Amino acid sequence: MPAVAATAPPAPTPAPAPPAGHLTISHTIRGEISGREDLYVDGEIEGKVHLEDAKIVIGPNGRLNADVEAREILVLGKVKGNLHGRDSVTIGRTGHVVGDVVTRYISVEDGAQVQGSLDVTRGDEAAPRIATINDKAKAHYAD
Repeated sequence: MPAVAATAPPAPTPAPAPPAGHLTISHTIRGEISGREDLYVDGEIEGKVHLEDAKIVIGPNGRLNADVEAREILVLGKVKGNLHGRDSVTIGRTGHVVGDVVTRYISVEDGAQVQGSLDVTRGDEAAPRIATINDKAKAHYAD
């Protein structure tokens, strides 16, 4: 009789990572969104978005009337508000931004529309400058 080698039981399959949040064209949110997971927006948001260590994608049907702070920002839809991408901001060819952009790295594709100032910073310079932009915005809207 041939010898049978003992084998270890198979390792359990790790649980899949939870999917990124997804707002579809039928969603409209008014208020403040905060979190630490990636978010895909193809609906409407009015207010403020703060995703400290995450990426936000504003899809082609996405419409934001909001200030956005995130690690990475990709705009394929329309944003009216200031963008602060800690690492990067990309405005795709279908993207339209009306507001100031502060980031370490920016990419604007052919066909994209940007109305506002661009502030490309190095390292820690991005943090104090966004505070200045937010203070200006608060003063503007307080009038």
